[in-house]
Amino acid sequence: MEVVSLQNDVLRAAFDRRTGALVELVSKRTGWRVQNRPELGHSFRLWAPLPDRRNNQVNGDEQTLTRCEPSADGKRLTLTWERPRSAHGGVLDLTLRAEITLDDSGLTFQTTVTNRSPLTIEAVAYPCLGDLSVPSPAEPLDRLTWSYAGAARVSLWPKFINERGYFGCDYPIQLAPVPDTQFVLIASPTQGLYAGCHDATARHLVQFIFELKPGFRDQGSISEGLVPREPAIGGTPVHIEFSAVHLPYVAPGESTPLAPIALQPYAGSWHQGVDEYKRWRETWHKPPHTPAWARQVHSWQQIHINSPEDELRCPYPKLVKYGEDCARHGVAAIQLVGWNDGGQDRGNPSHDTDPRLGTWAELRDAIAAIHKLGVKIVLFNKYVWADRSQDWFRRELIRYASKDPYGDYHLHSGYQYQTPTQLSDLNTRRLIPMCTNSAAWREIACQEFRKGIALGAAGMLYDECCHLGGARYCFDTGHGHRVPAYLYAGDAGLEQAFHAITDHEAPDYLYAGEACYDLQYRHYSVSYFRLNGLQHLPIQRYIDPYAGIMVALTGHDDRHSINQCLMYRYILSYEPRNFKGRLDEFPLTLEYGKQMDALRRRYTAYLWDAEFRDTLEVSVTADGRPYYPYTTFRQPDTGKRAVVVSNFGDDSPLRLAVELDGKTGKLVTVTPEAPEPQPCDGKLIVPARSAVVVLET
Repeated sequence: MEVVSLQNDVLRAAFDRRTGALVELVSKRTGWRVQNRPELGHSFRLWAPLPDRRNNQVNGDEQTLTRCEPSADGKRLTLTWERPRSAHGGVLDLTLRAEITLDDSGLTFQTTVTNRSPLTIEAVAYPCLGDLSVPSPAEPLDRLTWSYAGAARVSLWPKFINERGYFGCDYPIQLAPVPDTQFVLIASPTQGLYAGCHDATARHLVQFIFELKPGFRDQGSISEGLVPREPAIGGTPVHIEFSAVHLPYVAPGESTPLAPIALQPYAGSWHQGVDEYKRWRETWHKPPHTPAWARQVHSWQQIHINSPEDELRCPYPKLVKYGEDCARHGVAAIQLVGWNDGGQDRGNPSHDTDPRLGTWAELRDAIAAIHKLGVKIVLFNKYVWADRSQDWFRRELIRYASKDPYGDYHLHSGYQYQTPTQLSDLNTRRLIPMCTNSAAWREIACQEFRKGIALGAAGMLYDECCHLGGARYCFDTGHGHRVPAYLYAGDAGLEQAFHAITDHEAPDYLYAGEACYDLQYRHYSVSYFRLNGLQHLPIQRYIDPYAGIMVALTGHDDRHSINQCLMYRYILSYEPRNFKGRLDEFPLTLEYGKQMDALRRRYTAYLWDAEFRDTLEVSVTADGRPYYPYTTFRQPDTGKRAVVVSNFGDDSPLRLAVELDGKTGKLVTVTPEAPEPQPCDGKLIVPARSAVVVLET
């Protein structure tokens, strides 16, 4: 096999000169042969469905390169495949051209598909690693991605988790879609591979896909099993294939660039892998305007006043009592849910007021009165769905629904509220994803958006802005967009349309959204989610140390969640009785939260205006053994640090030792209950269910 190589101080990559297959990828920092066995290397896969054979593939390994053009400096390689042969449709008149560059960001694959055939090129897998190896059999290997709350960690080794039904695939498989996550880390505790989709436009769906071949050694369940440890089993090589699968739907006569894909080995913990993403993020991310009150240490309350089952909990004029509660307890904002006609998750996308709760003027006046108390009202809004049960949908909105390839609208199952009938899913309001690429739909959404501004709200929290209920592409031919159109590309268009309105009508308006994916941080100042337990991995906070991130507090003595908010610089959202009660219903949570925010206000330079460094630059031990949970903040101007150490145990205090790398100042400790600084020699006692902050003075 004759190869052509690209290499620098970080990696070496080799490609087969005949087929273009990536046959070697080596981390020079660690020696890890990421793409191990050359005979298992792959070039590309391509899918061009036939009228009677949808699964018509082109296997790039069976094609011969038309051109292989390395640059003189050895940092760029251009590979061209012309007129490849498909499995069932013969030769296809198309060109696939890949330009591979090597720089400080690793390998970047920029691919263009020029389609002169009569078929649509639906999917292209490129780049591909045919033999993704395990760095060390003694260490686990995981897939880490951005998720709803923190990072999702899914095992690749020694267990492999299967994320699709066994009936639908030949091999156990995992998929991570863009832009839900812009990258994946293939991570051991000491090193890994960063794979990033370096496209901020969400031009088409990209799926990072892993397949375990030939399958499990022992199957623990239908969704997981052990990876065979031997190189081959039953005469078949054991290997994990990894690929970036693009779904560009290249129509006949089109030439389409695919989203650039970057590969970069790294040494160290997951933080070093995420640093690769942060470097690219700096090239496009610009934070939106954020009102001054939302940039400071503050807290919220979320309250729900109506649901599809007609609770009608609080008439508009009586909302002022919630504002008075918040003012008395120092809570800065109320997220008002169910204020619209029909209540939460009913009547969408209507943002009219509900006459059963009062008049439009009464809600406007209540908002103004609460603002006079120094408390902001942020309205819970939603523009993802239309409620299928309403006449408006059947009469008009159905025209703007996102459609599948068969001409049917996409469907979300909806949510159940309160009554035995609905909790049994007997009368649930089904929700229809709307096409964000339809200009007519965006105009309807903007008309509804203006209604909240007219009420005088300080902002909105756009619920479920992070997903479209499983819909990805719209195939409707009457919306005025390319067919099919990637719905996530339309998200930015809708967000920009909203901002164009508030730039003129409410320039200090706050944009908050639920569990924003990273591209949305260009348009939303606050992202709201619910913590996923004590093993929460704060990948969003590490990527953006100063973004507004808010989490729900629902427990009646919710000290663990509040301690996590301190550790990760999260905003507190008080939600007694699952956001249907008043603040005084959980006095223990409220009191501890107030103490925590008072501590953060007093030590803002350490705990709020400082860069989040997670577990870097500090070691914490218990009896000489590494201890977690703790996090570190570093002041950008002075370099001084704060270490937040939590005890998630319910019974016993912990004796711990804290050591800061390169410590230059004296240490003191503070706590929410005892905020006065106390001298510290690095030895701590952290009471059960509490947190201690070590400050470098």
